[in-house]
Amino acid sequence: MRYDDTRIKQDKFTDKRKRCTTQYPEVIKQDTDVLYTTKFDDTLFTLSYRFYGTIENWWIIARANTPFKARTKFEPGTKINIPIDIDDFLSEFTLLNLQEDIEDEDDTTESTTTSTTSASY
Repeated sequence: MRYDDTRIKQDKFTDKRKRCTTQYPEVIKQDTDVLYTTKFDDTLFTLSYRFYGTIENWWIIARANTPFKARTKFEPGTKINIPIDIDDFLSEFTLLNLQEDIEDEDDTTESTTTSTTSASY
């Protein structure tokens, strides 16, 4: 589940597969954000599920509360911002990671064209 959305890319030189780094957009504070005081056992995943209906958007809460210290669990009583209007962040997330796919496809197309051209000589 952790790597479900992580793209796998073929290395051009070694022909080995590798996972690509997922790009996350900046999450800017908005007037609609909720100031939430954490309770015992609150994590990025449980809060994401509570507010967004899925644990996959944990990164929005993490990015909204930078500096993020790579902890998924909060101390009880910690005040954090929970963005409510997340459609723009999700769209930007998709564009950031789709852009990389497009660049990868261009590289693949270019190398295919090059091999086809060199094969015809």
